[in-house]
Amino acid sequence: MSMPDFPVKFENPTYGLIGILLGAAVVALLILSFRKLRAAQKRLELVEWRKLRRIVRALNVGTKVGVVLSLSFLLARPYFPATIEVSVDFATEEQLAQYKVATVFLMDVSYSMNYSDLMPSRFEAAKAMSKLLLDKMNSNDLVGLISFNGSVQDTVLPTVNRTMVTEKINDQILGPSTAIGTALDAAIGVLNDAYPEGARAIVLFSDGKNNMGSDPALAVDSAVSWKIPVFTVSLGTYGVGESAPTVLRDMASRTGGKFYEVRNEDMEDLATSISQISHDVKVDTLRTAYNKLTLPTKDYQAATALFSALLVLSLFLMWFTGV
Repeated sequence: MSMPDFPVKFENPTYGLIGILLGAAVVALLILSFRKLRAAQKRLELVEWRKLRRIVRALNVGTKVGVVLSLSFLLARPYFPATIEVSVDFATEEQLAQYKVATVFLMDVSYSMNYSDLMPSRFEAAKAMSKLLLDKMNSNDLVGLISFNGSVQDTVLPTVNRTMVTEKINDQILGPSTAIGTALDAAIGVLNDAYPEGARAIVLFSDGKNNMGSDPALAVDSAVSWKIPVFTVSLGTYGVGESAPTVLRDMASRTGGKFYEVRNEDMEDLATSISQISHDVKVDTLRTAYNKLTLPTKDYQAATALFSALLVLSLFLMWFTGV
């Protein structure tokens, strides 16, 4: 049940509605009672007292209805809708969840990701981590996917449809070369087109070695200018194959993101890393987009004080009108 659109709202509006119905019933019953007494009162009362009695009757009705409504509204837990400003760093998980973040996962599917320094391979570790991160992120957040090797392979626009993204992750296959700069440019373009305002982020899963396409440094400059932090996940052992974690570390540092280095394919360790990545992406990305979060809240104290005062006033009037 919903109450009329009053400035004050109710946590449990059913009690408030019951109070209104009871108040109406009180009014109806008292009107019937007064009508029955009216004839006798006319005969017994002096004329000059009749006007005063009408005032007393009105007070009687009003105070009884006031008691019923005040008690009912107090039981309904009244509150005034309000807003508060909270620093991103001090916001709770529930408060953070009220703000959406649009994130694009960039997945390196070049042949160098087939090295087995992470078992069974860097590629499989990247797929596992991206799916874990997908599941860990808030369900209201938008997540897209761009896979790349020497060029962009597959693109899923940011969406809340986790199944679509998961299926595309599972469908990835490896190919030649690595074009990180080209992929970054593509991700920035997707975010600017699909989610032009608000909090946006890129999460890059790669071993870090670029050997084709546009210059990653220029793409990083573009991310900085658009205030899109890049969170980089380095998969592989430094010096093995095409691994270049320092490049990924610099990308994260320059754009306001964070750098993570995966050296263990153990799923428990990966899950721990994913929890940290999920939290960092949400907090750091919101910090980039907003100075403070403006959040709805409920002011119970003022509303409760108001109806408590009305209850006390009604009882006070009842006492002095002889009810």
